[in-house]
Amino acid sequence: MIYGAIFLKHNRLSEQKQHDGINAFARKNNLKIDSFLSYTDMLNLDVIKPGDSVVFYAWSCIGNTRPQLKKTMNYFVDNKIFFYSATSEYYADKKFNFKQLADAFRLYEDIRFSFISNKSFEAVRHRIEHGIPAGRHKGTKNKTHVWDGHESEIVSMYTAGETMYSISKKLNLSNPAVKRCLVELNVIKE
Repeated sequence: MIYGAIFLKHNRLSEQKQHDGINAFARKNNLKIDSFLSYTDMLNLDVIKPGDSVVFYAWSCIGNTRPQLKKTMNYFVDNKIFFYSATSEYYADKKFNFKQLADAFRLYEDIRFSFISNKSFEAVRHRIEHGIPAGRHKGTKNKTHVWDGHESEIVSMYTAGETMYSISKKLNLSNPAVKRCLVELNVIKE
């Protein structure tokens, strides 16, 4: 069986564009698409049997997360499933070394993940070395609040017996913002 895989829902890449691209690739390479697989079909993968082929519109359609990419590639390698990319006109057939391809994908993903982790670690270490607090700042960046200028109104309304909900509606603030204001002004306890 040869499947066309509509794997991911891209913002710029409609399902129809993927269908058209896969069908054009199949015609050009004398392939007959027996069935199209949806995103959910590709997530459980047991629809595809050993020896089958899958045509993706693009490499980015194989997976959108590291675990998903690894799961799909491992399944393809273990079951000798052949796959094609319609946009790059690339195919992995019986002559292709699947083990090397899987190792290349795994290595690429591990290097990318390691690089991102190292950059984050270096940034935190740099902040600590220069006396800058690491992590998120407490409070807001410019020390302003959405209720600034309304403090006296909020307190007077609350002490007059209005609920936090009604105060938030009248002053166009969120209910948590009104509560936070009252807590910070020591009108109520948290």
